[in-house]
Amino acid sequence: MATDTEAAMSALDMAQKALDKTEASPSTWVQPWSPELVQFLAIGVLGFSCVALIMATALLWRSGAPSHQVLRVFGVITILCFSALLLVVGYNNEQLTPIVGLFGAIAGYLLGKDSKTNKDE
Repeated sequence: MATDTEAAMSALDMAQKALDKTEASPSTWVQPWSPELVQFLAIGVLGFSCVALIMATALLWRSGAPSHQVLRVFGVITILCFSALLLVVGYNNEQLTPIVGLFGAIAGYLLGKDSKTNKDE
């Protein structure tokens, strides 16, 4: 029984060493999508962003929304769309993390900022 355990451990060690040799580090990973697909998705995200902003403009204009509401709606839509664009384009984690953090801070400011007119209502 000890020989079976030793043989299994030896096979496991050999498999782990083979896996370590063939495994690429996260910094050398490549984009699995083709450039044409990335371009199509990026154009799609930008097109969706433009449509969303046009619809928001029409709805806010018809309702006569105050300026702080316009800023919040446009800010959130822009941040969401640019974050989606950055994810599609495929920046790596080292480049994407600070950008998404900045977008999160801006979104937190826009959604957390409250004007004096809202407090009175």
